[in-house]
Amino acid sequence: MSALEKDDPSLGRIGAFSDGVFAFAITLMVLAIRIPHPTDADATQGLLALLTQQWRSYLAYALSFMLIGINWTNHRMMFSTFARADHTLVWLNLLYLMVGVAFMPIPTAVLGAWLGDPKNQVVAAVFYGAATTFAGLTYFLLWWYGAYVAKLTSPALTAAKRQAHTLVWAPAPLVALALTVVAFANPGLAVAGYMIFVFAYVLPLPRLLAMVWRRSSRRRKG
Repeated sequence: MSALEKDDPSLGRIGAFSDGVFAFAITLMVLAIRIPHPTDADATQGLLALLTQQWRSYLAYALSFMLIGINWTNHRMMFSTFARADHTLVWLNLLYLMVGVAFMPIPTAVLGAWLGDPKNQVVAAVFYGAATTFAGLTYFLLWWYGAYVAKLTSPALTAAKRQAHTLVWAPAPLVALALTVVAFANPGLAVAGYMIFVFAYVLPLPRLLAMVWRRSSRRRKG
């Protein structure tokens, strides 16, 4: 082992720090939901009315909770493929955590507060989509550097599995960007697209694509 490799940061410490940022961000999002109190100025509307009026905030919270949860799962999956880390990977991971994780409670709160407002819902939906797009870009940049540029992945990761991860993660920022463009014309449709986009990634897509890739490779060889 070279002196440079001995100075490489620990994957375990990177993962632990990342998990902390994910946990902090996903907890902050719930603070955007208002808790009605009897002493509030609008308490005369009744508790049920005050709770149901916040359905947009509930929607934005659920959407972003799932988004960050999926990102956390994929982030752990990504780092499980790495055999080691270097300092560039650490800084790229920090960039991703800053843009794609720690910042997300802000566009979530904005979307929940302004969705449905005729004058401002376009800005809210575009702002949310832009944040999601940049999150996807920084995530894929992190993967591309680790898997292809610095070649930090484990020898146990086959070319088919590496390509499966790439094929699944590469379209994410493009889809988010497309939905952001849609938000300029129809914010509600864009939000529905964000929801479909998020739930599509709940499926084990990398594993399914790797399976399909292996089968197609066997057929070509056969």
